[in-house]
This record gives sequence, C-alpha cells and structure tokens, in this order.
Amino acid sequence: MSPVIPWYITVIVAATNVAIAIAVWSIFSRSARRSGLPVAAQGRVSIGIATYLAVWLLVAFFVAPRLGSLVGQNTGAVPPVLLLAGAAPAVVLVALALSSSSRRTLAAAALPAVIGVQVYRAIGAVFVILLSLGQLPAHFARPAGWGDVGVGLTAPLVALALLRGAPGSRTLALAWNVFGLLDLVVAVGMGSGLLVPLLAPGQPAAPAVALQQFPLVLIPVFAVPVSILLHLLALNGLRHRVRVRAGVMAPAR
Repeated sequence: MSPVIPWYITVIVAATNVAIAIAVWSIFSRSARRSGLPVAAQGRVSIGIATYLAVWLLVAFFVAPRLGSLVGQNTGAVPPVLLLAGAAPAVVLVALALSSSSRRTLAAAALPAVIGVQVYRAIGAVFVILLSLGQLPAHFARPAGWGDVGVGLTAPLVALALLRGAPGSRTLALAWNVFGLLDLVVAVGMGSGLLVPLLAPGQPAAPAVALQQFPLVLIPVFAVPVSILLHLLALNGLRHRVRVRAGVMAPAR
C-alpha cells in the first residue's frame, strides 16, 4: 500500500527544494564575482552552476520518482534513487578536477553563507509529521527528522558566530559540520534500510517506501547531496584554518 502524503507536505517539500537551488546558486554566483576571475569567466561559471542545479532538480522531480517504482523488497539491494543521488556530487567533483575557475569560485565562497543556508534542513520536520500520520517508520523518521531540525535551526547561529569571529566559533563550526554529516549518514542509512540491521535490529531492513515517491524522493536525490557538498566545502575551509574577512573565506596568515 502506497503511503498517502498530504498536499501541504508536497507543497513544502517541492518549494523547499526549489528554494535550495536558488539559494545555492546565489551563494556561488556571488563567490564567482569575488574570485578575481575575468568578467566573462564569472558569467560562464554562474551560468554553468545555474544549468547544473536546474538539470539536477528536474531529474529529481521527473526521473527519481520513476526509479522509485523499481525498488524491490530485497533487503540487500541499494535503492536506485540512492545511486542517482550519488551521481550528482560526482559531477561536481569532476568539474572541480577539470576547471580551475570552479575551484577559484568555491575558494571564494562566504563560509557563513555556506553554513547558514542549511537552515533549510529544518524541512526534516515533515518526517516527524508523517510519522504521526503513520506514513513513515519510527526508526527512520525520529532520528532523521529531529536531527535535521536540530541542524537547520542551529545553522544560522553557527554562521553568525563565524561572521562575528566569536571565540571558539571555528571549533563550533567543525563540530556542527561533523554532526550534520553524521545526521545525513544515519538518515540515508535508515531510510534506505542499509543501516537498519546495525542501528535498529529487529526492524524490517527495507527502504522507507515514502522516500522513493514524489515528493519525498526530492530530499534524498537533491537536498541530501547538496547538504553533503556544503558540509564538505565548509570542512575543507575550516581544515585549512580559514578566517573570515567580511564574511569571505581566505587563507589564514
């Protein structure tokens, strides 16, 4: 029996994912202008990022739900949508390896913005709502939902601490990013069923059906990979002992 997703959840999830794409494009479009690249190169990078996000989002909207219908009950199988979700970050890594303009753009990104934008992670509240409606299993919805809400609500606070150069802000940002990544690992592992035998023994080790269907499929296919990339970018900047100058990442002297 297919889960019944209320219309308002569909609107919230779809609108949030579109907003994520717009916000991420805005951050890196601005960083392209700060990167010192020639104006023409800045334009190409900005258009390239917009095109990439638009295509990725369209795939999440129209291709991923079709792949969800291929999910079987084999507990050892990796859901096709999970494989699709992994393809998008792979494209980013290839682009970074081949394009110095892309690397310079990411290096010029505002670290507080890269962190603060993840306020969208509060969308995890929909998992808790769907749990209360009996549409998601508790072993997935509770850790994924409350973990995401915690990460999302604290994102602006961590970003503000970095922007103001508060004492201990770098350590706080490191801890927040590590926790955010662990939250995603748990959410994806429990939602796909891959970590269920380890973290929730006795529960059915099968993918959460609702996550393979529209609109929730947008979260593992689009929102989660975007979040992983943002966390990795932030950790890379923090690892290199970056400091914030007017909100822009720059190597510490």
